[in-house]
Amino acid sequence: MMKQQKSIEKVMPMIMIVFILAGTLMEAFNISAPILSDEFGISSSTVSIMSAVSMLVMGVSYVIYASLSDFVSVRKLMVIGIVILAFGSVLGFVSSGSFLMVVISRAIQMAGGTCASALLILTATKYLTENKRMKYYGFNTACFSGGQLVGILIGGIFATYIGWKYLFLVPVLSLFTIPLILKYLPEDSTKSKQKIDFVGLFLLGCVSLFISLYFNVMSIYILLACFAFVTLFFVHISKNKNAFITVDFFKNRKYMLVLLIVFLTYSIQGSYSFLFSFMASNVHEIQLDKISMILLPSFLVSLVIGIFGSRITQKLGVLRTLILGFTCLASALIVGSMILDRNILLLAFVSCLFNGGFAMLYTPIMTLVINSLPEGKRGAGLGFFNLCIKITSSIGLVITGKLLTLEPFQLNAVMSFMTSEGIIYSNILLVFVCCILLSGITLNFGKKYLGL
Repeated sequence: MMKQQKSIEKVMPMIMIVFILAGTLMEAFNISAPILSDEFGISSSTVSIMSAVSMLVMGVSYVIYASLSDFVSVRKLMVIGIVILAFGSVLGFVSSGSFLMVVISRAIQMAGGTCASALLILTATKYLTENKRMKYYGFNTACFSGGQLVGILIGGIFATYIGWKYLFLVPVLSLFTIPLILKYLPEDSTKSKQKIDFVGLFLLGCVSLFISLYFNVMSIYILLACFAFVTLFFVHISKNKNAFITVDFFKNRKYMLVLLIVFLTYSIQGSYSFLFSFMASNVHEIQLDKISMILLPSFLVSLVIGIFGSRITQKLGVLRTLILGFTCLASALIVGSMILDRNILLLAFVSCLFNGGFAMLYTPIMTLVINSLPEGKRGAGLGFFNLCIKITSSIGLVITGKLLTLEPFQLNAVMSFMTSEGIIYSNILLVFVCCILLSGITLNFGKKYLGL
Protein backbone atom coordinates (compact mmCIF):
# COMPACT_ATOMS: atom_id res chain seq x y z
CA MET A 1 0.00 0.00 0.00
CA MET A 2 2.80 2.39 0.95
CA LYS A 3 4.70 1.44 -2.22
CA GLN A 4 1.63 2.20 -4.36
CA GLN A 5 1.19 5.61 -2.71
CA LYS A 6 4.81 6.50 -3.48
CA SER A 7 4.26 5.49 -7.11
CA ILE A 8 1.12 7.62 -7.29
CA GLU A 9 2.95 10.63 -5.85
CA LYS A 10 5.60 10.24 -8.54
CA VAL A 11 3.00 10.42 -11.31
CA MET A 12 0.84 13.24 -9.88
CA PRO A 13 3.17 15.95 -11.33
CA MET A 14 2.63 14.37 -14.79
CA ILE A 15 -1.15 14.72 -14.43
CA MET A 16 -0.66 18.31 -13.28
CA ILE A 17 1.53 19.06 -16.32
CA VAL A 18 -1.21 17.76 -18.67
CA PHE A 19 -3.75 19.86 -16.70
CA ILE A 20 -1.68 23.03 -17.20
CA LEU A 21 -0.87 22.34 -20.88
CA ALA A 22 -4.55 21.73 -21.72
CA GLY A 23 -5.74 24.76 -19.75
CA THR A 24 -3.12 27.04 -21.26
CA LEU A 25 -4.89 27.42 -24.62
CA MET A 26 -8.15 28.72 -23.14
CA GLU A 27 -6.57 32.00 -22.07
CA ALA A 28 -4.09 32.00 -24.99
CA PHE A 29 -6.92 32.03 -27.54
CA ASN A 30 -8.90 34.60 -25.50
CA ILE A 31 -5.90 36.93 -25.73
CA SER A 32 -5.57 36.20 -29.47
CA ALA A 33 -9.25 36.98 -30.14
CA PRO A 34 -8.65 40.39 -31.85
CA ILE A 35 -6.18 38.81 -34.30
CA LEU A 36 -8.57 35.94 -35.09
CA SER A 37 -11.35 38.46 -35.68
CA ASP A 38 -9.19 40.40 -38.16
CA GLU A 39 -7.64 37.39 -39.89
CA PHE A 40 -10.91 35.55 -40.53
CA GLY A 41 -12.92 38.74 -41.12
CA ILE A 42 -15.49 37.83 -38.46
CA SER A 43 -17.10 39.73 -35.59
CA SER A 44 -16.07 39.47 -31.93
CA SER A 45 -19.40 37.74 -31.34
CA THR A 46 -18.47 34.95 -33.76
CA VAL A 47 -14.96 34.60 -32.29
CA SER A 48 -16.46 34.13 -28.83
CA ILE A 49 -18.20 30.95 -30.04
CA MET A 50 -14.81 29.19 -30.12
CA SER A 51 -14.22 29.75 -26.40
CA ALA A 52 -17.88 29.05 -25.60
CA VAL A 53 -17.85 25.67 -27.37
CA SER A 54 -14.52 24.77 -25.71
CA MET A 55 -15.93 25.49 -22.25
CA LEU A 56 -19.10 23.53 -23.00
CA VAL A 57 -17.12 20.49 -24.17
CA MET A 58 -14.90 20.79 -21.10
CA GLY A 59 -17.91 20.66 -18.76
CA VAL A 60 -19.49 17.65 -20.48
CA SER A 61 -16.14 15.83 -20.69
CA TYR A 62 -15.55 16.40 -16.97
CA VAL A 63 -18.73 14.49 -16.12
CA ILE A 64 -17.86 11.69 -18.58
CA TYR A 65 -14.35 11.15 -17.15
CA ALA A 66 -15.68 11.26 -13.58
CA SER A 67 -18.35 8.67 -14.44
CA LEU A 68 -15.94 6.37 -16.31
CA SER A 69 -13.41 6.44 -13.46
CA ASP A 70 -15.75 4.27 -11.35
CA PHE A 71 -14.94 1.23 -13.50
CA VAL A 72 -12.17 2.28 -15.96
CA SER A 73 -8.67 2.84 -14.56
CA VAL A 74 -7.30 6.37 -14.26
CA ARG A 75 -4.25 5.05 -16.14
CA LYS A 76 -6.28 4.11 -19.22
CA LEU A 77 -8.41 7.28 -19.13
CA MET A 78 -5.34 9.52 -18.91
CA VAL A 79 -3.66 7.87 -21.90
CA ILE A 80 -6.84 8.04 -24.00
CA GLY A 81 -7.36 11.70 -23.02
CA ILE A 82 -3.79 12.68 -23.88
CA VAL A 83 -3.99 10.98 -27.29
CA ILE A 84 -7.26 12.82 -28.06
CA LEU A 85 -5.65 16.09 -26.89
CA ALA A 86 -2.65 15.55 -29.21
CA PHE A 87 -4.90 14.63 -32.15
CA GLY A 88 -6.94 17.83 -31.72
CA SER A 89 -3.71 19.82 -31.51
CA VAL A 90 -2.31 18.48 -34.78
CA LEU A 91 -5.69 18.81 -36.51
CA GLY A 92 -5.98 22.45 -35.41
CA PHE A 93 -2.49 23.27 -36.66
CA VAL A 94 -2.93 21.76 -40.14
CA SER A 95 -6.46 23.17 -40.63
CA SER A 96 -5.93 26.63 -39.12
CA GLY A 97 -7.05 28.31 -42.34
CA SER A 98 -10.71 27.55 -41.51
CA PHE A 99 -12.40 29.10 -38.48
CA LEU A 100 -14.90 26.21 -38.35
CA MET A 101 -12.02 23.71 -38.16
CA VAL A 102 -10.35 25.83 -35.47
CA VAL A 103 -13.54 25.59 -33.38
CA ILE A 104 -13.81 21.81 -33.96
CA SER A 105 -10.13 21.28 -33.15
CA ARG A 106 -10.40 23.28 -29.93
CA ALA A 107 -13.41 21.18 -28.94
CA ILE A 108 -11.45 17.94 -29.57
CA GLN A 109 -8.51 19.33 -27.56
CA MET A 110 -10.74 20.09 -24.59
CA ALA A 111 -12.47 16.69 -24.83
CA GLY A 112 -9.04 15.09 -24.37
CA GLY A 113 -7.32 17.59 -22.09
CA THR A 114 -10.14 17.62 -19.52
CA CYS A 115 -8.95 14.15 -18.44
CA ALA A 116 -6.29 15.75 -16.22
CA SER A 117 -8.52 18.32 -14.48
CA ALA A 118 -11.21 15.68 -13.90
CA LEU A 119 -8.87 12.91 -12.73
CA LEU A 120 -6.36 14.82 -10.58
CA ILE A 121 -8.74 15.07 -7.61
CA LEU A 122 -10.15 11.58 -8.21
CA THR A 123 -6.65 10.05 -8.30
CA ALA A 124 -5.68 11.76 -5.04
CA THR A 125 -8.94 10.69 -3.36
CA LYS A 126 -8.73 7.12 -4.59
CA TYR A 127 -5.09 6.29 -3.87
CA LEU A 128 -3.66 8.71 -1.27
CA THR A 129 -4.12 9.23 2.47
CA GLU A 130 -6.26 12.12 3.68
CA ASN A 131 -3.23 14.30 4.58
CA LYS A 132 -1.63 13.73 1.19
CA ARG A 133 -4.80 14.26 -0.85
CA MET A 134 -5.57 17.64 0.79
CA LYS A 135 -2.34 18.95 -0.72
CA TYR A 136 -3.51 18.07 -4.22
CA TYR A 137 -6.94 19.63 -3.63
CA GLY A 138 -5.06 22.93 -3.28
CA PHE A 139 -2.87 22.10 -6.29
CA ASN A 140 -6.03 21.62 -8.38
CA THR A 141 -6.86 25.33 -8.10
CA ALA A 142 -3.18 26.22 -8.54
CA CYS A 143 -3.01 24.20 -11.80
CA PHE A 144 -6.05 26.01 -13.17
CA SER A 145 -4.52 29.40 -12.35
CA GLY A 146 -1.12 28.21 -13.61
CA GLY A 147 -2.68 27.25 -16.96
CA GLN A 148 -4.27 30.69 -17.20
CA LEU A 149 -0.96 32.34 -16.34
CA VAL A 150 1.03 30.41 -18.95
CA GLY A 151 -1.74 30.92 -21.51
CA ILE A 152 -1.76 34.68 -21.00
CA LEU A 153 2.03 34.77 -21.35
CA ILE A 154 2.44 32.64 -24.48
CA GLY A 155 -0.80 33.80 -26.13
CA GLY A 156 0.49 37.31 -26.75
CA ILE A 157 4.00 36.17 -27.67
CA PHE A 158 2.83 33.55 -30.18
CA ALA A 159 0.15 35.80 -31.71
CA THR A 160 2.59 38.71 -32.14
CA TYR A 161 5.89 37.07 -33.07
CA ILE A 162 5.41 33.39 -34.01
CA GLY A 163 1.87 32.94 -35.31
CA TRP A 164 -1.26 32.06 -33.35
CA LYS A 165 -1.70 28.70 -35.13
CA TYR A 166 1.46 27.39 -33.43
CA LEU A 167 -0.42 27.62 -30.11
CA PHE A 168 -2.18 24.41 -31.16
CA LEU A 169 1.10 22.48 -30.90
CA VAL A 170 1.82 23.36 -27.24
CA PRO A 171 -0.32 20.52 -25.73
CA VAL A 172 1.48 17.94 -27.93
CA LEU A 173 4.18 18.06 -25.22
CA SER A 174 1.76 16.13 -23.00
CA LEU A 175 2.62 12.96 -24.99
CA PHE A 176 5.94 12.84 -23.09
CA THR A 177 4.04 12.16 -19.84
CA ILE A 178 2.55 8.87 -21.11
CA PRO A 179 5.57 6.61 -20.25
CA LEU A 180 5.51 7.69 -16.58
CA ILE A 181 1.70 7.44 -16.43
CA LEU A 182 1.92 3.85 -17.73
CA LYS A 183 4.74 3.06 -15.30
CA TYR A 184 3.32 4.42 -12.04
CA LEU A 185 -0.50 4.35 -12.33
CA PRO A 186 -2.11 0.95 -11.65
CA GLU A 187 -4.32 -0.81 -14.18
CA ASP A 188 -7.38 -1.53 -12.02
CA SER A 189 -10.27 -1.43 -14.48
CA THR A 190 -13.27 -3.54 -13.51
CA LYS A 191 -16.15 -5.03 -15.43
CA SER A 192 -19.34 -3.08 -14.90
CA LYS A 193 -22.82 -2.87 -16.32
CA GLN A 194 -22.94 0.82 -15.42
CA LYS A 195 -23.69 3.05 -18.38
CA ILE A 196 -22.87 6.70 -18.95
CA ASP A 197 -25.88 8.89 -19.60
CA PHE A 198 -24.72 10.17 -22.98
CA VAL A 199 -28.30 11.10 -23.95
CA GLY A 200 -28.72 13.33 -20.88
CA LEU A 201 -25.34 14.96 -21.41
CA PHE A 202 -26.13 15.48 -25.10
CA LEU A 203 -29.48 17.11 -24.33
CA LEU A 204 -28.00 19.43 -21.70
CA GLY A 205 -25.16 20.29 -24.09
CA CYS A 206 -27.73 21.16 -26.77
CA VAL A 207 -29.57 23.43 -24.30
CA SER A 208 -26.36 25.35 -23.61
CA LEU A 209 -25.37 25.45 -27.29
CA PHE A 210 -28.75 26.75 -28.46
CA ILE A 211 -28.84 29.39 -25.69
CA SER A 212 -25.40 30.56 -26.89
CA LEU A 213 -26.54 30.56 -30.53
CA TYR A 214 -29.70 32.49 -29.63
CA PHE A 215 -27.71 35.35 -28.10
CA ASN A 216 -25.47 35.33 -31.16
CA VAL A 217 -28.15 35.46 -33.91
CA MET A 218 -31.34 36.33 -31.91
CA SER A 219 -33.56 33.94 -33.86
CA ILE A 220 -36.95 32.91 -32.44
CA TYR A 221 -36.55 29.48 -34.05
CA ILE A 222 -33.34 28.84 -32.10
CA LEU A 223 -35.10 29.94 -28.90
CA LEU A 224 -37.95 27.49 -29.59
CA ALA A 225 -35.41 24.72 -30.24
CA CYS A 226 -33.81 25.56 -26.89
CA PHE A 227 -37.14 25.21 -25.07
CA ALA A 228 -37.68 21.89 -26.87
CA PHE A 229 -34.32 20.54 -25.65
CA VAL A 230 -35.04 21.76 -22.09
CA THR A 231 -38.33 19.83 -22.16
CA LEU A 232 -36.66 16.70 -23.54
CA PHE A 233 -33.92 16.94 -20.91
CA PHE A 234 -36.38 17.03 -17.99
CA VAL A 235 -38.48 14.24 -19.50
CA HIS A 236 -35.30 12.16 -19.88
CA ILE A 237 -34.03 12.60 -16.32
CA SER A 238 -37.55 11.96 -14.96
CA LYS A 239 -37.88 8.58 -16.67
CA ASN A 240 -34.26 7.33 -16.75
CA LYS A 241 -32.98 5.76 -13.51
CA ASN A 242 -29.39 5.94 -14.77
CA ALA A 243 -29.51 9.67 -15.64
CA PHE A 244 -26.31 11.51 -14.68
CA ILE A 245 -28.46 13.95 -12.68
CA THR A 246 -31.90 13.18 -11.28
CA VAL A 247 -35.00 15.30 -10.72
CA ASP A 248 -34.31 15.11 -6.96
CA PHE A 249 -31.42 17.54 -7.40
CA PHE A 250 -33.80 20.14 -8.84
CA LYS A 251 -36.14 19.64 -5.87
CA ASN A 252 -33.25 20.39 -3.46
CA ARG A 253 -33.83 24.10 -2.79
CA LYS A 254 -30.46 24.67 -1.10
CA TYR A 255 -28.62 23.13 -4.03
CA MET A 256 -30.63 25.13 -6.58
CA LEU A 257 -30.02 28.35 -4.62
CA VAL A 258 -26.26 27.73 -4.77
CA LEU A 259 -26.49 26.99 -8.51
CA LEU A 260 -28.34 30.29 -9.02
CA ILE A 261 -25.48 32.11 -7.28
CA VAL A 262 -23.03 30.17 -9.49
CA PHE A 263 -24.96 31.08 -12.65
CA LEU A 264 -25.01 34.81 -11.84
CA THR A 265 -21.36 34.91 -10.75
CA TYR A 266 -19.52 32.63 -13.19
CA SER A 267 -21.29 33.99 -16.27
CA ILE A 268 -18.64 36.73 -16.33
CA GLN A 269 -15.52 34.77 -15.32
CA GLY A 270 -14.27 33.79 -18.78
CA SER A 271 -15.67 36.94 -20.37
CA TYR A 272 -13.31 39.35 -18.61
CA SER A 273 -10.01 38.26 -20.20
CA PHE A 274 -11.81 37.96 -23.57
CA LEU A 275 -13.02 41.57 -23.15
CA PHE A 276 -9.67 42.74 -21.76
CA SER A 277 -7.80 41.90 -24.97
CA PHE A 278 -10.19 44.13 -26.96
CA MET A 279 -10.02 46.91 -24.34
CA ALA A 280 -6.23 47.00 -24.30
CA SER A 281 -5.77 46.75 -28.07
CA ASN A 282 -8.59 49.08 -29.18
CA VAL A 283 -8.50 51.71 -26.42
CA HIS A 284 -4.79 51.80 -25.58
CA GLU A 285 -3.44 50.36 -28.89
CA ILE A 286 -1.27 47.82 -27.06
CA GLN A 287 0.16 44.77 -28.84
CA LEU A 288 -0.95 41.34 -27.71
CA ASP A 289 2.44 40.35 -26.24
CA LYS A 290 2.30 43.39 -23.95
CA ILE A 291 -1.32 42.64 -23.04
CA SER A 292 -0.09 39.27 -21.78
CA MET A 293 2.49 40.92 -19.54
CA ILE A 294 -0.14 43.33 -18.18
CA LEU A 295 -2.46 40.45 -17.23
CA LEU A 296 0.34 38.29 -15.83
CA PRO A 297 0.31 39.76 -12.27
CA SER A 298 -3.44 39.18 -11.98
CA PHE A 299 -3.03 35.46 -12.61
CA LEU A 300 -0.12 35.31 -10.15
CA VAL A 301 -2.47 36.81 -7.55
CA SER A 302 -5.11 34.23 -8.50
CA LEU A 303 -2.53 31.43 -8.24
CA VAL A 304 -1.41 32.44 -4.72
CA ILE A 305 -4.98 32.94 -3.44
CA GLY A 306 -5.99 29.60 -4.98
CA ILE A 307 -3.23 27.78 -3.09
CA PHE A 308 -4.29 29.34 0.22
CA GLY A 309 -8.02 29.34 -0.54
CA SER A 310 -8.94 26.67 2.03
CA ARG A 311 -6.97 28.48 4.78
CA ILE A 312 -8.66 31.80 3.97
CA THR A 313 -12.10 30.17 4.15
CA GLN A 314 -11.28 28.42 7.44
CA LYS A 315 -10.01 31.68 8.93
CA LEU A 316 -12.85 33.98 7.80
CA GLY A 317 -15.70 31.51 7.44
CA VAL A 318 -17.75 30.79 4.32
CA LEU A 319 -20.01 33.87 4.43
CA ARG A 320 -17.25 36.41 5.08
CA THR A 321 -15.05 34.89 2.38
CA LEU A 322 -17.93 35.10 -0.11
CA ILE A 323 -18.64 38.72 0.84
CA LEU A 324 -14.94 39.58 0.48
CA GLY A 325 -14.80 37.87 -2.92
CA PHE A 326 -17.94 39.63 -4.18
CA THR A 327 -16.63 42.97 -2.87
CA CYS A 328 -13.36 42.51 -4.76
CA LEU A 329 -15.24 41.67 -7.97
CA ALA A 330 -17.73 44.54 -7.74
CA SER A 331 -15.02 47.05 -6.79
CA ALA A 332 -12.79 45.93 -9.66
CA LEU A 333 -15.58 46.22 -12.23
CA ILE A 334 -16.89 49.59 -11.02
CA VAL A 335 -13.41 51.12 -10.90
CA GLY A 336 -12.60 49.53 -14.27
CA SER A 337 -15.70 51.03 -15.88
CA MET A 338 -14.55 54.48 -14.72
CA ILE A 339 -10.82 54.45 -15.51
CA LEU A 340 -10.33 51.93 -18.35
CA ASP A 341 -9.40 54.70 -20.82
CA ARG A 342 -7.06 56.53 -18.42
CA ASN A 343 -4.05 54.35 -17.70
CA ILE A 344 -3.33 50.74 -18.61
CA LEU A 345 -1.52 50.18 -15.29
CA LEU A 346 -4.70 51.06 -13.42
CA LEU A 347 -6.49 48.49 -15.57
CA ALA A 348 -3.81 45.95 -14.58
CA PHE A 349 -4.59 46.62 -10.91
CA VAL A 350 -8.30 46.15 -11.62
CA SER A 351 -7.50 42.77 -13.20
CA CYS A 352 -5.58 41.69 -10.07
CA LEU A 353 -8.59 42.57 -7.94
CA PHE A 354 -10.97 40.78 -10.32
CA ASN A 355 -9.04 37.51 -10.65
CA GLY A 356 -8.17 37.53 -6.96
CA GLY A 357 -11.85 37.85 -6.12
CA PHE A 358 -12.76 34.85 -8.25
CA ALA A 359 -9.95 32.75 -6.76
CA MET A 360 -11.37 33.55 -3.33
CA LEU A 361 -14.90 32.38 -4.23
CA TYR A 362 -14.24 28.80 -5.38
CA THR A 363 -13.58 27.15 -2.00
CA PRO A 364 -16.57 28.66 -0.12
CA ILE A 365 -18.94 28.00 -3.03
CA MET A 366 -17.67 24.41 -3.22
CA THR A 367 -18.31 24.13 0.54
CA LEU A 368 -21.90 25.36 0.05
CA VAL A 369 -22.46 22.79 -2.71
CA ILE A 370 -21.17 19.92 -0.55
CA ASN A 371 -23.21 21.01 2.48
CA SER A 372 -26.39 21.27 0.39
CA LEU A 373 -26.23 17.62 -0.71
CA PRO A 374 -26.73 14.32 1.11
CA GLU A 375 -23.50 12.31 1.30
CA GLY A 376 -24.58 9.66 -1.22
CA LYS A 377 -25.31 12.28 -3.90
CA ARG A 378 -22.25 14.51 -3.54
CA GLY A 379 -20.33 12.93 -6.42
CA ALA A 380 -23.08 13.54 -8.98
CA GLY A 381 -23.87 16.93 -7.44
CA LEU A 382 -20.26 18.14 -7.68
CA GLY A 383 -20.03 16.89 -11.27
CA PHE A 384 -23.16 18.81 -12.23
CA PHE A 385 -21.86 21.86 -10.34
CA ASN A 386 -18.63 21.88 -12.39
CA LEU A 387 -20.64 21.36 -15.57
CA CYS A 388 -22.84 24.36 -14.68
CA ILE A 389 -19.75 26.55 -14.20
CA LYS A 390 -18.55 25.70 -17.70
CA ILE A 391 -22.01 26.15 -19.25
CA THR A 392 -22.59 29.56 -17.62
CA SER A 393 -19.08 30.72 -18.58
CA SER A 394 -19.75 29.55 -22.13
CA ILE A 395 -23.03 31.44 -22.36
CA GLY A 396 -21.47 34.51 -20.74
CA LEU A 397 -18.73 34.59 -23.37
CA VAL A 398 -21.23 34.54 -26.23
CA ILE A 399 -23.36 37.26 -24.62
CA THR A 400 -20.25 39.41 -24.12
CA GLY A 401 -19.29 38.90 -27.76
CA LYS A 402 -22.79 39.98 -28.79
CA LEU A 403 -22.73 43.06 -26.54
CA LEU A 404 -19.55 44.18 -28.28
CA THR A 405 -21.50 44.44 -31.55
CA LEU A 406 -24.57 46.33 -30.23
CA GLU A 407 -24.77 49.94 -31.40
CA PRO A 408 -26.54 51.31 -28.27
CA PHE A 409 -23.64 50.05 -26.14
CA GLN A 410 -21.18 51.82 -28.44
CA LEU A 411 -22.92 55.22 -28.46
CA ASN A 412 -24.64 55.71 -25.08
CA ALA A 413 -22.22 56.18 -22.18
CA VAL A 414 -23.36 55.55 -18.61
CA MET A 415 -20.06 57.12 -17.48
CA SER A 416 -20.43 60.49 -19.25
CA PHE A 417 -16.70 61.31 -18.97
CA MET A 418 -15.63 58.18 -20.89
CA THR A 419 -13.86 58.63 -24.24
CA SER A 420 -15.66 57.34 -27.34
CA GLU A 421 -13.27 54.36 -27.69
CA GLY A 422 -13.97 53.22 -24.13
CA ILE A 423 -17.76 53.65 -23.96
CA ILE A 424 -18.72 50.13 -25.02
CA TYR A 425 -16.23 48.45 -22.66
CA SER A 426 -17.30 50.65 -19.74
CA ASN A 427 -20.95 49.75 -20.35
CA ILE A 428 -20.20 46.02 -20.53
CA LEU A 429 -18.23 46.14 -17.27
CA LEU A 430 -21.29 47.75 -15.65
CA VAL A 431 -23.41 44.85 -16.94
CA PHE A 432 -20.91 42.56 -15.18
CA VAL A 433 -21.41 44.62 -12.00
CA CYS A 434 -25.16 43.97 -12.19
CA CYS A 435 -24.51 40.21 -12.33
CA ILE A 436 -22.34 40.38 -9.19
CA LEU A 437 -24.87 42.58 -7.35
CA LEU A 438 -27.69 40.16 -8.19
CA SER A 439 -25.54 37.29 -6.95
CA GLY A 440 -24.78 39.15 -3.71
CA ILE A 441 -28.47 39.98 -3.18
CA THR A 442 -29.38 36.32 -3.75
CA LEU A 443 -26.76 35.27 -1.18
CA ASN A 444 -28.03 37.85 1.33
CA PHE A 445 -31.64 36.68 1.10
CA GLY A 446 -30.66 33.00 1.18
CA LYS A 447 -27.88 33.03 3.80
CA LYS A 448 -30.09 31.84 6.68
CA TYR A 449 -31.57 29.13 4.46
CA LEU A 450 -28.02 28.01 3.59
CA GLY A 451 -27.06 27.97 7.27
CA LEU A 452 -24.63 30.91 7.03
